Amino acid sequence: MDSGGAATGNNDAFRSLASELGVLMAPKPVDPADSLGLSGFAFSADLSVNTIKPGNWGNGVTRGTPNSVAPTLQVMGRKGLWPGIEIGAGATHLFNSRMWTISGYGKVALHEGFHHLPIPSIALRGMFSRLVGAEDMNMTTGSADVSISHVFGLGKTVNVTPYLGYQALFIIARSGVLDVTPTTDEYLNPSGKLSEFVFKDAGAILRHRPFLGLRFIFSVIRITAEAMIVPGGNRNGKLNGMSVADNSGLQQQYTLSLGLDF
Repeated sequence: MDSGGAATGNNDAFRSLASELGVLMAPKPVDPADSLGLSGFAFSADLSVNTIKPGNWGNGVTRGTPNSVAPTLQVMGRKGLWPGIEIGAGATHLFNSRMWTISGYGKVALHEGFHHLPIPSIALRGMFSRLVGAEDMNMTTGSADVSISHVFGLGKTVNVTPYLGYQALFIIARSGVLDVTPTTDEYLNPSGKLSEFVFKDAGAILRHRPFLGLRFIFSVIRITAEAMIVPGGNRNGKLNGMSVADNSGLQQQYTLSLGLDF
């Protein structure tokens, strides 16, 4: 509340919260650079442990005291198309919330094969997501990444694929109409002061998400471990000529994936 008793929003705090939430809910690659091939199809369930900066999640954002760890579950289906091209779609859920993101991606393997030579595969990928289940938060994410990987065979039935890459994640967020006096009927009990406001979009938030991982395939079973270390945000936005800071903290994301190849 301002000095006159009217509701007003802390735009820096909202941008910082949206920045960390976007990192949590944006789809994770959890896959090396090689494509599935023309007839390939894969399905996976990915459990992630994500860190947050609790100070950005207090002030009425969560019920009770927020933890520094927020687990998520991602499910993803992947389909290989024309050689080197792959598409996928899925969803991510934040535990202990009603929030989901619906996501999709497209990948182009610029170079793959030659697994008998020490030449890595290289791929470009674009991903997007849309937040659902949170009427007070309107969020869309988009990302672009480049990755490299190489397959190593272990015996005749197992292969191991280490991979690494870099992803640029863009987060666009605004709020719905927020009411600071939800239990008061302003029509029956008018206060004469503004009790509703909206956090507007202050420009795209940029987060850098380098990642590395290791995938094992045994017959049709795939197991993947991936780690992302995401530096704190530092891209300020602009709103009505004023700078809006992103004070998000360093975030870590560790994912274990179990999937099937068909």
